[in-house]
Amino acid sequence: MNDFNTKPYRLGRRPGEQGPRPLPSDQGRVEKLATGKNSYTTKNTQKLTLAKNSLTVGTWNVQTLWAAGKLELLRNEMKRFRYDIICISEVRWTGKGETSNGDFIWSGEETVHMRGVGFLLSAQAKKALIGYNTISSRIISARFDAAPFKMTAIHVYASTSASSEEDIEAFYNDIEKVITKTDKKDIIILTGDWNAKIGSENADWKSVMEPTCNLEEHANKIAQAIKDAVETTIPAKRKTKKPWISEATLKLTDEKRKLKQMKNVSIEYAQQYKDSCRRVKKSARQDKEHWINDQREQAEKGLNIGNTREAYSLFKTLRSEFVPRLNVIRDQQGTMLQAKDDIKQRWTQYCSSLYKDPGGGDGMVKELEDIAPP
Repeated sequence: MNDFNTKPYRLGRRPGEQGPRPLPSDQGRVEKLATGKNSYTTKNTQKLTLAKNSLTVGTWNVQTLWAAGKLELLRNEMKRFRYDIICISEVRWTGKGETSNGDFIWSGEETVHMRGVGFLLSAQAKKALIGYNTISSRIISARFDAAPFKMTAIHVYASTSASSEEDIEAFYNDIEKVITKTDKKDIIILTGDWNAKIGSENADWKSVMEPTCNLEEHANKIAQAIKDAVETTIPAKRKTKKPWISEATLKLTDEKRKLKQMKNVSIEYAQQYKDSCRRVKKSARQDKEHWINDQREQAEKGLNIGNTREAYSLFKTLRSEFVPRLNVIRDQQGTMLQAKDDIKQRWTQYCSSLYKDPGGGDGMVKELEDIAPP
């Protein structure tokens, strides 16, 4: 699995025991080379150079991505920042896997839309991804090829104090197991939403100042005025990957972000922020409905003019359901494989079994070959 090491043997291994250190068997571990179907299997991964460049890792409790256009809005929001890995809490997607382009990995519940954790990866981090481990709806880990050492990111969404003692203890035991099974030479980054409780006392510099002396509020107003002037003078047109998200929805998202910074100032701002959230959801649903109607109209026009191929292609796009992709391959005993040689051998066994004749036809052919000609 470790093709990135150019030395004849790993550090800490005797020359007589060449080759990569075997990884422990792990629940839900996924190697990018598992299926041989994605583009990462045909090229070397790109390393994250930690010694030369800064690595930007962030966390965000998005509260939910289970709504129309939520993931694409998250991607557009993160375009404003330079990031490598964003650790997401409360994804609320079912199942586990990755998106088709590989920039988002998640682990959720099997049936209910609750909890869920994930990683949003930049283009560079996506190329450096070695594999990921979807442990539970509260814990996920991913391993990246980096220099001078490989890096493992672990993201958690902690149980609240309202959970039972058994659930809390099991949660922290799982974290300990993940850290223990991580390669000792890896750089470990542990992030998460720990659901910490804030006490009633709030003794800081704001408590001795008048409400009108909030310097942060004044700074935000000045920064917002400058930003509005720049946007008015030099408007920027954003590109969307989703074909049905309109520019109006993106503008509503910008307004919601501005109100979010002010929602704790007064009750009026808090209400405006709630109204803005509802407008964004409604606009995203309307955009998707309009896009579906446009696709139907195009399909009908294609049928009317005899262009059946394009029409059926549009119908297939509308009827197809999202299927999460999980790059996993197991042996005949159900054990998850990680090493390249084991994966190649398993594919060889599988393909050989497809062409095996269980009815004994091979013996019959051999008997026919032994018959002498007349």
